[in-house]
Amino acid sequence: MSLVSIIMPTYNSMATVKESLDSIISQTHRPLEIITIDDCSVDGSYAFAKAYAAKNSSQEITFITLKNTTNSGAGITRNKGIEAATGTYIAFLDADDLWKPHKLETQISAMKSQDALVCYGAYEIFKTIPEKPIAIHKVFEKLTYQKLHKSNYLGNLTGIYNAAVLGKIAVPNLRKRQDWAMWLDIVKKAGFAIGIQEPIASYRLGDGLSSNKLDLVKYNYAVYKSHLGYSTIKSSWMMLRFFYEQFIVKMRMKVKAEVS
Repeated sequence: MSLVSIIMPTYNSMATVKESLDSIISQTHRPLEIITIDDCSVDGSYAFAKAYAAKNSSQEITFITLKNTTNSGAGITRNKGIEAATGTYIAFLDADDLWKPHKLETQISAMKSQDALVCYGAYEIFKTIPEKPIAIHKVFEKLTYQKLHKSNYLGNLTGIYNAAVLGKIAVPNLRKRQDWAMWLDIVKKAGFAIGIQEPIASYRLGDGLSSNKLDLVKYNYAVYKSHLGYSTIKSSWMMLRFFYEQFIVKMRMKVKAEVS
């Protein structure tokens, strides 16, 4: 089977990184290349990642453990991992989120059968216990660039792309919403992304607000203005469309999880 490179940034992630790494090495797909990049943690995350790698390396699982010399943010940190990646496929997982065991196997099988270069999927949202999700974020069966352009419908923890065909695509130099900008570039080049309807990952909900309303405007506006190079008028118009997609269409795709 094809090698998959997984990019995992860490920053003061000691409380959750083991669980996230465990969800990667529990994947039914092999081989795996797990690249952790520490962004100057002060809680021992880097030392833990190195010890975890030493303990779990095998012929089917290769670890690359990197560290930034200065705190650089998510975009630069992920790009360091992308540069080091050697896999046919590249996927991403943050150090507080989780994958379902068949995540990669399901996606790669679907990509091959549907002749697709990009795949994403539904994911569960939980607060403290992954087995007790509070909601499920649904996805489109086919996600076009035009649709992704309106709002970020692609959860970074579920995305995977064929780097052997598309090439390595860097994370843009934006303070936030870099993942959306990156997937815009990837999906534009690929043509579309296919969506796995059953949850393939679990997103950990933080304690605070997901984003300040002013930041929501500022950082998403920057994707249109700075990354895509739109004029002020066009960027403002796109933000009006973004709010409709974000708060009307996208909210309908988040459903309450069934209580077992």
